[in-house]
Amino acid sequence: MKISNAKQFPVVVWVLIIGAFFARGTFFMVWPFMAIILFQKFQLSPWEIGLFMSLAAISAVVTGFFSGTLTDRYGRKNVILAAGIISIFAFVGIAFANHIISYVFFMALCAISKEIWEPPVKALISDSLPNTDLRELAFQLRYFAINVGAAIGPLMGVWFGVTAQQETFLLTAFSFVVLVLVLKYTFKHSTFIGQPTNLTKVTLKQTLHILRQDHVFLLLLIANMIVMFIYAHLDSSLVQYLTQSSTNNVIELVSFLIFTNACTIICLQFFSIKFLAHVSLIRRIYLGMFFLALSQLCFALNPIDFYAGWIIATFVMSVGETILFPNMNIQIDRIAPKHMKGVYFGAASFYSIGFASAPYIGGIILSAWSGSVLFCITFGLCFIVYAMYGLTQYAKRPNFEALIEKQIC
Repeated sequence: MKISNAKQFPVVVWVLIIGAFFARGTFFMVWPFMAIILFQKFQLSPWEIGLFMSLAAISAVVTGFFSGTLTDRYGRKNVILAAGIISIFAFVGIAFANHIISYVFFMALCAISKEIWEPPVKALISDSLPNTDLRELAFQLRYFAINVGAAIGPLMGVWFGVTAQQETFLLTAFSFVVLVLVLKYTFKHSTFIGQPTNLTKVTLKQTLHILRQDHVFLLLLIANMIVMFIYAHLDSSLVQYLTQSSTNNVIELVSFLIFTNACTIICLQFFSIKFLAHVSLIRRIYLGMFFLALSQLCFALNPIDFYAGWIIATFVMSVGETILFPNMNIQIDRIAPKHMKGVYFGAASFYSIGFASAPYIGGIILSAWSGSVLFCITFGLCFIVYAMYGLTQYAKRPNFEALIEKQIC
């Protein structure tokens, strides 16, 4: 997998990669500080903050699955453009929300628009690049662009004094306005927009029947759901823990942790692509899980006022993320049938159940016990994920061509 091969990408793939950088950069100026905003503006308890953040995320889970199904039936571009318009409305709304109900509503709409956006974007990238190595490189580059934005966003927010201010979401809305306009122009003038020539006619009920018989996918779904639950505490429960513990300069510390997370990925991602090029996918995932587990142990043992410890633990976690997360998308791309890419990427949105439940469960654990107990639990969950990834090597898969033909007939 050579980086120079990226010059073979069609224009639409580059638009999606570059757009991810600008959209995520403005988004990360404020979203990681949502727990701080809710605490300072509405004086909510940890479990209440966790509940509202979880409700916002859970509301989007099923939406992502439907988005993936619709994009296989009706094409990618219309679903992507619709998701962009919903994102603009959601970010403008949350910028001006002053009541907790409206706040939660627009938070939920932000999460919904993201889940509608992701499956068709990933499916479009996959469709546009028939070569396996090019597809994997595109997923790696898009993940790289997202993290460059995530690294720059919080620091830019601090420098310009707009971090942890809800009006900053207007910048995110503007970035999506530009992105939607550029995508619309690209779709209109591109001779090939990466859409399958034969869209599937399988209904939602039939799709669910097919997915239930794919035991490899179901194991990956549950394992990655747990991975997302573990990872989500960096953006939610850890921020609550530091805030509730009256840690000095918490906004600056959280900004630096996010910067550490993103910069680690930026610096190591292309090195990991080259270094792990000849390592099997499952071994890459095992290696990523090792670093993720080690980071949870570091979080559990770190004293609350030892800033360097939080930075080291975040660095270790980021190394695991660098290896693990891009390969989770590659996993789905490899196992998904050609004309069900959208369905599989959409169904993968159920990973978000883990991400969505983390703030609420984390808030309960923080209220009842402590951050150390929470991270000891997530450390233990890493071993369950190890076991589930191992079981995928022995699980059965259906004959998709025969099954799809049978379902349609």
